[in-house]
Amino acid sequence: MSIEEHFAESKKAHPSTGKAGKMPIPVNPVIYASLRAIYAGGPGCRWKSDSYGRPYYPYQARDGQINIYFDPPYPPHQGYLPWSSRDMEKAAELQKLYLTPRWQNIYTGSIREAVRNLSVETADVFLILMAEISRLPDPRRDTAFISMEDIAAYRSVRIRHGSATNLHREFKEEILRLADLRLTMTWRDYKRGGTLFFGRERPDRLLDVVDVEYRRDDTQWASVNIRCGQALAGFLNPDGLRWVGYYSRALLQLNPYQEAVAKKMGTYWIMIGVTAGKRGERPRATPYTILDFCGEKINWRNPGQTVDSFIKAHERLREIGILEETPVLEPPDRNKGYFKKWLQTPLSVKLSDNLWMIKVKPDKKALTASDNTRQRNRTPLHCRLPGNATELQNDPHLIRQFRSVFGIHQEELAHTVGVARQTLSNYERCRRQLPYDVAVQILSVWKRKSRQYDNQPIK
Repeated sequence: MSIEEHFAESKKAHPSTGKAGKMPIPVNPVIYASLRAIYAGGPGCRWKSDSYGRPYYPYQARDGQINIYFDPPYPPHQGYLPWSSRDMEKAAELQKLYLTPRWQNIYTGSIREAVRNLSVETADVFLILMAEISRLPDPRRDTAFISMEDIAAYRSVRIRHGSATNLHREFKEEILRLADLRLTMTWRDYKRGGTLFFGRERPDRLLDVVDVEYRRDDTQWASVNIRCGQALAGFLNPDGLRWVGYYSRALLQLNPYQEAVAKKMGTYWIMIGVTAGKRGERPRATPYTILDFCGEKINWRNPGQTVDSFIKAHERLREIGILEETPVLEPPDRNKGYFKKWLQTPLSVKLSDNLWMIKVKPDKKALTASDNTRQRNRTPLHCRLPGNATELQNDPHLIRQFRSVFGIHQEELAHTVGVARQTLSNYERCRRQLPYDVAVQILSVWKRKSRQYDNQPIK
């Protein structure tokens, strides 16, 4: 395929994003930690420093730990070689290298400058890139491509400072910052047990980004090829723990400078609301947890400003349809000591259903007599019926085989037996022990479906 065909196919493969009201995004620990790290950057940086003075962002969770940091090359205009951080560590170990402190200060200074340039718009571009990866047939291995015009269409902006070139240049700078992000991860292996280590010897890239440009006469194209890193790909396995939700474009179109707090809080509720909604629960969090995710500093000198901005942001989220229900956010009183109590008050909201709920497919057209005959004459798949509920408990993989043979959706079977869809998924994958009463109900549905299938006459 020639370069012209490559860009022609890329433009053809991407539908118009201007009419879409939402975009798919994966929800997993790597995405969550990356957003926290981006929001913690900026002028009021909340990143920590390692023994070499390089900034990094640690994220600690129940199942493991993720460390995110920058590893950019030296600016070429300064005349320095693009040495990696590992080369700098080796150089620092040489006792006779007189300029080691100077080189180290130059390198750490370039990293801190990159961290200070992180913004809410960086997070917006990151979410747009993840939306493109989510649309791939195999998000773990396939490569997505997107142009600066596509990113502008997602954000519904066309010019900045009076020029579209300035807008596209800033988008490209944000993508290059994301390309310099590295991570190391220690996480629990949900499938086999044990612990997984990513990037212990060689840090992993958050995203593998390559910019592509083509020029011929007066014609010029530009695109960015994106592929997720190894740690991120581990959470995009369809057979594993893979939450996929939707991100509202109304939230994406908010001004990243004037309404940054509302954008960050809306992102937080979407991240935890997708997981909670698929478990049949409502997302819950305290104001302190939300502000910590957003990287917002708490104003202890004037706490009323923090409370007012918090309430104003949630009112804005209700206006654009992110939240359907919110609790009373105003504290009962603003007497002395109210602020500490308000920060630790649990809040529960109702996320919009179209951001997390699985859409039920419309009913299929009724089959005619000839179609029904052809369907009934097909050889049915082999499906061994368990003898009792205990046998089904010992081999819960049969549940997935049963659904596949009879064409039953996981959500439909979960609703019938009275459990959440994710809970039934955990039973099928042996991540949780199948209770006896649930096994009895599933076996009852299985037998009823088998009798209906056997007693149905062939016309």
